[in-house]
Amino acid sequence: MLRMLGKLFLKLLLNGVFIVPLLMYLTQATLTEAFFATYTFSLMSYIAVDQLLLRVTNNGAATLADIGLAFVFFWLVEKYFFHWSLNFTNVAIVALVFGIIEFFMHSYFQKDRGRLDRHSFSDN
Repeated sequence: MLRMLGKLFLKLLLNGVFIVPLLMYLTQATLTEAFFATYTFSLMSYIAVDQLLLRVTNNGAATLADIGLAFVFFWLVEKYFFHWSLNFTNVAIVALVFGIIEFFMHSYFQKDRGRLDRHSFSDN
């Protein structure tokens, strides 16, 4: 359980370091809005992609799912919640940067096959 929380903390830390400033640079997002959007998506992505999809597919499929979900999520957040004036290119940049981070995170998650069982949620 602690190992799983450590992976989640690492994911949140990396996304906070890279995605939050990127959102603030590309949009009129405040620090609070950028943190809220980034960490909400990171938690959703960790549960849906890292804990479910990555266990049954490979790194490439999980990374593509992360990029697609990031694109849709940040576009919807911009359109319906924060009105940051993101255009297609900026949303694509955010999604691609998120995908690059996730590619390396998935590689790290899959390195320890004994700890990350592909068919169960046990982390011991």
